[in-house]
Amino acid sequence: MLKDLLDDDTRPAPEPEAAKPARTGDPAVISLFDSVEDPGPPSNDPYILSSAPAESLAETARRSGLAWSLGIAFFSAVVFMLILGWGADLLFGTSPWGVVVGIVVGSVIGFFQLFRLSSQILNK
Repeated sequence: MLKDLLDDDTRPAPEPEAAKPARTGDPAVISLFDSVEDPGPPSNDPYILSSAPAESLAETARRSGLAWSLGIAFFSAVVFMLILGWGADLLFGTSPWGVVVGIVVGSVIGFFQLFRLSSQILNK
């Protein structure tokens, strides 16, 4: 086995397969690779995924900045209200309820921020 592994370099390279002939099977059978739509005229750029105009670099930067701020705003709202709830627990002696209420209120505030910022992301 080790000898075969070391002797692999001496084997001739496999010859490339000849071009496969076109399928002449039953036209009622559609395979995974058959085209269902008419491809239309050939294009110079084969990687066009949408007919929508491309966005500018500034618009992409604006949207990505808003998306980052969306995540930060949600996380910070939950953490801030959690800390306030923990402080209320220490102050009033209501052991788990301040933290629970803080997490719930922080989540509600975070979701309002999420919806507000996501509407700004989708608007131009």
